[in-house]
Amino acid sequence: MKTKRTFYLALIVVGVVIASLGEKYMQEEYALSIGFAMMMLGLYKTTQLWSNDKLEDKEKEDN
Repeated sequence: MKTKRTFYLALIVVGVVIASLGEKYMQEEYALSIGFAMMMLGLYKTTQLWSNDKLEDKEKEDN
């Protein structure tokens, strides 16, 4: 489970770096698009993990 969190955090960070510094290495529109897509994918997957963890914690408390 920790590996997924680390991977998604890295995906968010890399997405931000590409979006902000990518215009030096590729066209600005592509850098922004790729960086934004990577960042949003990382955020989406991270929030899914958080919601699953909260549901599991709530089920443990109920039992």
